[in-house]
Order: sequence, then structure tokens, then C-alpha cells
Amino acid sequence: DLALVWLKAHLPAAPAVPRLVHGDFRNGNLIVGPDGIRAVLDWELAHLGDPLEDLGWLCVPSWRFGGVAPVGGFGTRDDLFAAYEAASGTPVDAGAVRFWEVLGTLRWGLICAESANRFLTGGDRSVERAVIARRASETEIDLLDLLTTEGM
Repeated sequence: DLALVWLKAHLPAAPAVPRLVHGDFRNGNLIVGPDGIRAVLDWELAHLGDPLEDLGWLCVPSWRFGGVAPVGGFGTRDDLFAAYEAASGTPVDAGAVRFWEVLGTLRWGLICAESANRFLTGGDRSVERAVIARRASETEIDLLDLLTTEGM
């Protein structure tokens, strides 16, 4: 409930020009080689929208896997924003990225909760489902942290 209230109060303006959004842009969907990113996998969630959604999703705490850096556990927001601006020619609204990070964290928490429901009701008794389900409580902590940390 707190996250929904926060999101409503911080809804960014729609982008002037909607762009292609990957929808699941994070470490687990990147193939990286010595020369940088070679491929981006899993495009099934692609849609037109705010490209800052992908930057926010990459910053979701669940994708840090124990790393402390806010961007996938390995990078800083300043470096991410500077690289995005250099590549796209579009300034990054840090507040909009924060909105997408909070929404992404809530979204992942709901996915984890649905995984718990599927596991507990017998719809999917796989180990993968149980492992994802147990992460629901992590996202609650992440959301509280995001909602109470000024400026991140």
C-alpha cells in the first residue's frame, strides 16, 4: 500500500516520444564479452513506452545479487545516466528512473508472491518456483528502503 501511494505521488510525465522498452533489461539477460555487451536476450516483454523504465529495472535491488552498487550490483547511477545520455542524446530524469525502480521492485515482489501461490497451491512444485517465491520478503524490505531513502 505504501508503495502504491508513493508511486501515485511520483508518477512521471509520459515521454514526449515513446521508445522501444526491453521490459526485462538486467544482468541475467545480457551476454557480455571483452568488448562490452554483445547481445540482449529475452525480448518477450518489449513494448513502446518510457525508455527510463529499462534503467529503473536495471537498478532494482533484487538484481544486485549481494553487490552494493545500485546498478546491477556493479555500477553507479551517475555512470549509467552519463552513458545513456551520451548514447541517446536524451537527458535522464533521475526522479523518473527512481519511479521505475520503485515500480520494478513492487512488480518483482508481486511476481515472487504469485510464485509462492503457485507453489503452495500445487500449480508448480518446482524448485525454481520455490526459490523465486522465497524472495517476496526481500522485496518488501527493498521497497521500504527505497521509500525511506532520500535521493538514493
